[in-house]
Amino acid sequence: MKKALAFNYFKIIIGFFSLSSVNVTLSQSFRGISVLSDHEIWASGSKGTILYTKNSGISFDTLNPKGYSGKDFRDIHALNNQTAIIMSAGDSAVILKTTNHGKTWKTVYSDNRTGIFLDVIEINNQTGVGIALGDPLPDSLFHSELKNSTEKHFVALYTIDFGDNWFPIPNGSWNLATQSLSSMFAASGTSLVYNQLASQKNQNGTKILMDFYFAGGGNTAGEVRQVILSFNLNNPSKSFEYLSFPYQLKFPSGDGWGIYGMQLVNHRLFCIGGHWKYPNTKDSFSYVIELSQVKYTLKNTKIDSKIAISHTQLPQNGYRSGIAMQYNSKSKEYYGISVGSNGIDKFSNMKTTSMSLKNKNLIDQTLSNIKGINTCQWSSHALWVVGNKGQVIKFQKSLLFPGR
Repeated sequence: MKKALAFNYFKIIIGFFSLSSVNVTLSQSFRGISVLSDHEIWASGSKGTILYTKNSGISFDTLNPKGYSGKDFRDIHALNNQTAIIMSAGDSAVILKTTNHGKTWKTVYSDNRTGIFLDVIEINNQTGVGIALGDPLPDSLFHSELKNSTEKHFVALYTIDFGDNWFPIPNGSWNLATQSLSSMFAASGTSLVYNQLASQKNQNGTKILMDFYFAGGGNTAGEVRQVILSFNLNNPSKSFEYLSFPYQLKFPSGDGWGIYGMQLVNHRLFCIGGHWKYPNTKDSFSYVIELSQVKYTLKNTKIDSKIAISHTQLPQNGYRSGIAMQYNSKSKEYYGISVGSNGIDKFSNMKTTSMSLKNKNLIDQTLSNIKGINTCQWSSHALWVVGNKGQVIKFQKSLLFPGR
């Protein structure tokens, strides 16, 4: 374990802003973040880099797993200061887990299939049930009985023990690649959000229940797909049942366009995206999907869920990959930020403000100078963002959004 001292140049410029930054190396990029508290986070990125801080970025522990210096760990899920699960993107995908603060890392899943590319991982800390999704692979390459098939299915894995073991989820139309959803994006680890990841004991053993949304893009549009599924652990394939609800959103046609990040807050699903090759495009939009409470029945299993009923399109100041929203119950206001390679947008009262504009507010002027951010996440009183060139930054919420 190595200690890395933070280079707090923003504190020198505006000390009252309480903004911390660490510049690890100019070549490292961070796309995974897991926030434990106002002062404690894990971050993951390129060149096999894993960071941890417990003091708001004054110093960092470097916890890189040995033998994986060439891996790009694009998503991370931490349970506490000792336990974390990391996921690599690209060929030869791996999922690793540590239970001793990075002293050792155990390989809990590996996949060497041609074309494998994991995009996102989510685990419910209360139940230990989790899911990992990756870009679709052709059925014909891996199933001899389907050698004439032209269909592709998104790679889907589940865990019931906080990531100690991973198993495939049966395929169906729920994870079928289509013209509007043919790929996901591993830009921020936020292309999957869930209502429920749980297990239930029954007369047949243990039943797994999942209710989640995943998103991406295709040749004709972007799509959010809600999936509700259930299966018994003793026989997943025969007991497997599901419902699937696609919800399409307008983007320019072509590969690379679509939804890159989401956050679920109360009865609203916030979606951001665009195209990573075109950071300044005006063809990027944010979408706020309104959800309504509903009950579903899968044979004998009843699930309380939320279904998309409408959406609002908001302007977006270029490509955005990560979003972090909150809700003020007193003012009934949704607020937060979205981040991307060309800058940061602020959301408030269903309006978008670009930090690339010349603002009177000194804090917003400082935000306008921050580029190359990939993802973001709230703690109770702060917002953390990570990005390219070793950027790990903390903002105090009271200064970003006074009075919230």
